[in-house]
Amino acid sequence: MGANMSRRFVQLDFHCLFLALFFALVTSPNTAQAHLVTSGAGPFFDGVAHFFVSLDDLLVVVALSLLSGLLGKTAARGLVLVLPLAWFVGMVLGLYLSDQIEGSAWATAFTLLVGGFLLSFSPKLPTWGMATVAGLIGLVHGSWNGAAMKATETSAIASLGIVTSAGIVALLLSATAVSIQQSWQKIAMRVIGSWVAAFGLLALAWHFRPNV
Repeated sequence: MGANMSRRFVQLDFHCLFLALFFALVTSPNTAQAHLVTSGAGPFFDGVAHFFVSLDDLLVVVALSLLSGLLGKTAARGLVLVLPLAWFVGMVLGLYLSDQIEGSAWATAFTLLVGGFLLSFSPKLPTWGMATVAGLIGLVHGSWNGAAMKATETSAIASLGIVTSAGIVALLLSATAVSIQQSWQKIAMRVIGSWVAAFGLLALAWHFRPNV
């Protein structure tokens, strides 16, 4: 009986965590004016703070990093190089195309769905395939960040904080995933992917919910 109660409490904890994270994701302001964070420590750290409190940005990097690590050292190295660069290029594009990008917050939710599904199924992507996925997703998230910076007149230095944070997280998590050997650890990585995909799916549903 005690073991059954323990399992129930664990399941309850996971459900509460899921609901809390999803609530934070879908209720975070989706307008560009509120998308960037002010830390009070300067524009660079504003960018760092933004990355770590924006679940759509953070979770997609987590999913891609773990996936690349499971694919091997070459794929992980490619991700660490391509993702921050694509993110930066996307931010530059966002600064100049902010009018076209504004209102497309659903795109970042869609990338969560894609990244989560890829990690959960862990297909044997070639190195160029992993790099392509990372590049496209980096462009999407970077362009949304750039549009937010343009709307809030945030210093361009904040972009360095965002890109640096994305690169460091990608480096650490991909290196961790490369070192994984046990099958149960790989299964745990795929479970994380399914949760990220669930966040993306629910966030998409939230974005396209009918207005009543």
